[in-house]
Amino acid sequence: MRELEFLPADYIRARCQRRVGFIRSWLLLALGMAMVLWSLQMGAWVRDARAELEALEGAGSAVDADMTKVRHLRTETQAYSRRLELLKTLRPQITVTDAMAALSRLLPEGITLDEADLDHPERSGRDRATIRVCGTAPTEAAVTQALAAMEASDAFDRAVLVESKPLARESASRRSFVIEVEVVAAPPAKE
Repeated sequence: MRELEFLPADYIRARCQRRVGFIRSWLLLALGMAMVLWSLQMGAWVRDARAELEALEGAGSAVDADMTKVRHLRTETQAYSRRLELLKTLRPQITVTDAMAALSRLLPEGITLDEADLDHPERSGRDRATIRVCGTAPTEAAVTQALAAMEASDAFDRAVLVESKPLARESASRRSFVIEVEVVAAPPAKE
């Protein structure tokens, strides 16, 4: 059954508006309270962050000395690496020990070296050098064999027999020789 309303329509409309206004005021109050509580919480977070920042600023002075040492060591490392690069560019790629090691592997038995001079001519660059080898061999065939081994080697580019003569004080079969060899630098090792 339907409920009969004996109140005028204006009164019912006014009562409805009062209820909506009451609900709106409570919602506005709740929203205002939430904003106040949120601002209080934000203030607490800011205070905590400031306190933490002050604590870290005090600890930073202890680390500053270490940071300056690290910066100093970095600059020293960079300076030394530049020096090493400069040395690598200035140093010839062919060393006496490398040339002599390659030469000693190629010499047949019985050949002895008396003298070896390594020369880096300016026109040939850093990857080429000339080595002049003086020594004695048991026979002319041994000198020819050494010369052929040097020509065939990858370490040497050109080998020229400058002089070959028999030794006067010993038997006629022993020979004194002078060979000039152009040494080529080995290709750099792949890292």
